[in-house]
Amino acid sequence: MEGYVFKSAASIRPYLEQPRTGVTSRFCAEIAKKLRCYVFAGYPEALSSDELDTTTWRSTAGSTKEVGANSAVLYGLDGEFIGGYRKTHLFETDKTWAKPGNRS
Repeated sequence: MEGYVFKSAASIRPYLEQPRTGVTSRFCAEIAKKLRCYVFAGYPEALSSDELDTTTWRSTAGSTKEVGANSAVLYGLDGEFIGGYRKTHLFETDKTWAKPGNRS
């Protein structure tokens, strides 16, 4: 596996993580607290059930079903969650599975 290059939504589904409670978030919180530093990391975020769209949309990559988001988390000095981010401008390889984030 190289980055998040997956041929379909089905192929990335086993790697999707819940925000704040997934393996990446737990690891980042632990390291941030242990080393008293900020930790920022990317991860493939699972969409919540109300975000899942049962329809298929077309992209330049072909038919796509959104099952996750290309996301990142930030944890602070005490291991506290500071925030999260969803990538807004997706690579073509993300478009096979990821929902773009909202711009603020």
